[in-house]
Amino acid sequence: MKARFGSVVVVGLALASATARAAPGSSDAVAEEAPPAMFALVVGVNHSVDPQMPPLRYADDDAARYEALFRAVGAHTRLLTSLDENTRRISPDAVERARPPRRAELDRAVAELAEEVAAARLRGRRPVFFFVYAGHGNVAGTEAYLALEDARLTGPEIERAIIDRVHAETTHLVVDACYSYFLAYGRGPGGARRELHGFAPVEGLARRDDVGLLLSTTVARESHEWEGFQAGVFSHEVRSGLYGAADFDGDGQVSYRELAAFVSRANAAIPNERFRPEVFARPPRNGGTLLDLRGGASRRLLVGAGAAADHYLLEDGRGVRLADFHNTLGHPLWIVLGASDVPLYLRRASDGREVTLPLGLPLVDLAELPLEPPRFAARGAAHDAFSLIFVLPFDADALASYVAPPSSSADLPAVAPLPRWRKRAALGAALLCGVSAGAAILLAASAHDLSIEARAAPSQAQTAALDDRLGTRRDWAAAAGGLAASSAIAAGLFWLWPTSTVRPAASVGDGAASVGLGGRF
Repeated sequence: MKARFGSVVVVGLALASATARAAPGSSDAVAEEAPPAMFALVVGVNHSVDPQMPPLRYADDDAARYEALFRAVGAHTRLLTSLDENTRRISPDAVERARPPRRAELDRAVAELAEEVAAARLRGRRPVFFFVYAGHGNVAGTEAYLALEDARLTGPEIERAIIDRVHAETTHLVVDACYSYFLAYGRGPGGARRELHGFAPVEGLARRDDVGLLLSTTVARESHEWEGFQAGVFSHEVRSGLYGAADFDGDGQVSYRELAAFVSRANAAIPNERFRPEVFARPPRNGGTLLDLRGGASRRLLVGAGAAADHYLLEDGRGVRLADFHNTLGHPLWIVLGASDVPLYLRRASDGREVTLPLGLPLVDLAELPLEPPRFAARGAAHDAFSLIFVLPFDADALASYVAPPSSSADLPAVAPLPRWRKRAALGAALLCGVSAGAAILLAASAHDLSIEARAAPSQAQTAALDDRLGTRRDWAAAAGGLAASSAIAAGLFWLWPTSTVRPAASVGDGAASVGLGGRF
């Protein structure tokens, strides 16, 4: 489930110091290593295969804007989404490229990208693949999945049918969906977290060195949409950071840590944790870079070190809110603008005044543009919680003080490993259980036969002898059954007993209460 409160793409490059330096894309700013060959499969699903799931409003908008972002930085893209009427009007560039988010189209897109990745390898380019999903996430029993319009995508299917078939050097999964946390972790009794078969078995996505995860929640929370963004809250914040506002060191590459700190800071002023996404960011173990922006610097906007620290909104002439950021005084930002056939506006949230960004200029300096009265009057109060997004600036202290949640640390295993002796003990107890259960069944059957024979005995002496044998046989059957039961309990304890300290856990809300135990199982 997902409760959720064009086309020009803007990519921002944050400079690391206030001193003058070369703009992104200049010869002085290009790193010695050539940018990777990037490929992106973007999926947005408003209408889930599960008929009981309520339709979403903006998953198609998120998909169109993500795809435009990746195209702006030079990626080869495939877009799977069903655009509604409003999205077709405000994102006309996506109309021709969009295909329905169905399994057959997914397989077709993957096959096309796999061919392009193979061709890039032959040219000596390092392929990097992005699988981006906005839509419905759910769990069924112990299996988690993402929903297409006509199918479910479990973790093993994502790994086998998408990641392995594309076969890039590095894969990044960006998922905005309810229960997306379970892509890496499962949910145990009483709220405890454990491996969840379906999205990330121990041998699957969470343990692959070549796969990075950027998920919208660190726990089983909802992922929200908001009409103020006309997008998913998490997706809009991620795009704002990937546009460059999260590139704090100005190297033209947004890292997992930078983006996680950026999103965390954007939501820090929201008091109610229900509306505050807690991003799960786990980089691939073969590198911490999430997105290389160096290929998308054809047009640039400089928000200089002297610009007033404020919350700024970047919108286009169709009213599409492309990005939000809150700059820091003394720290410049480079905003890279993609090709556009409609005007762009940078609006200051504190007073509503805005700047019209001229078309056709390769470099635009915000300091040289006049602040004008807003084009539109306020259209009513925004949601109390989401209006606090980006109230706080993203500064050096925010980046330095960001601490990843323990469960999302790249240094911790996805699931606490089970000691080898416990695995062996559990298997031994299970084997003993099977042998004992078989013996109990055979002894019980034998006792049944002796009972029939005793009733048909021709003399009392024979009956008494058979009864003695019957009693012994029944005692042995009971003992074997008891040993089988004890072995089964022992096997379960060896296998399922928590691998960390167990603590009481309780929750109260929505007219219900629950108690249980929390720990790693």
